[in-house]
Amino acid sequence: MKRIWILLIFAGWITITGSLFLSSLSGTVAEQFGLSRNPQLLIQGLVMSGLVVPIILYLYRHVDRMAGMKPKKSVYLWKGAYHFITGFLLAIILASLGFIIAISQGWIVIEQWYHPDHWFVALLINVLIAFLYEALPEELALRGMLYDVLRYRFSAWLAILFQTLLFLCVPLVATQLQVLVGLAPGNIMNIPYIILILCFGICLQLVRLWTRSLWAAIGFHLAYLEITRFVVMQHNGPSIIAYNETVPGLGEMFISFSMIVIGGIIVSLLILGAKRVIRKRP
Repeated sequence: MKRIWILLIFAGWITITGSLFLSSLSGTVAEQFGLSRNPQLLIQGLVMSGLVVPIILYLYRHVDRMAGMKPKKSVYLWKGAYHFITGFLLAIILASLGFIIAISQGWIVIEQWYHPDHWFVALLINVLIAFLYEALPEELALRGMLYDVLRYRFSAWLAILFQTLLFLCVPLVATQLQVLVGLAPGNIMNIPYIILILCFGICLQLVRLWTRSLWAAIGFHLAYLEITRFVVMQHNGPSIIAYNETVPGLGEMFISFSMIVIGGIIVSLLILGAKRVIRKRP
């Protein structure tokens, strides 16, 4: 029984990694039936959440029992769902501040705001797909169950570190599995991507910690994806705005990474530090 936490870590990580691989496989099968891109992605999202959510919720009962925590206090319960807005708005505020700074410094120049008819339907579809395929299953498994198991055994900072490394291993292993069976790799594993994954994992975990709700991490994750895809990245489908950069790639690096991800880490650390000082006051 003392080693049950190791089994839970292994089971949780296998669940998220195996589900990612199987969801990519389902997308390939859907493509063979002639389905277009969005139906393929929706099927992948349904497979991903359909596998991860029930299995992780089942495993979470063992985590709660191991840690002596009452299930009614779990971080994924609906009573904390309002924190979804907290995380979502935090990412939007950081991105908006990033655009204000970049424009004031002359790094980017906004040329056009597109009418909602150009992007609104595509945004709604992508929100649904991203929620099912990425935000919900990844947060429930990684920033939720796996972190809670690690926190039972290690200090908070070590648990954050190990959770982030497990997060990085998910696309690494899933990509290798895709290559082994002849599928196109889902991610290009290079140094910038690895740095992004590591920092993003830390940011999402910290957002969950200061809100004490997994829904905040889900909201932040989803907002980051949509801001990156529909605002920051240009020439990658429908966009909300069009802008020019003084240096190619500067907007994506500064706004998506520096402001949202690194900014989210800094804001979270400041809030956690302030809460700690307040608790220590007599």
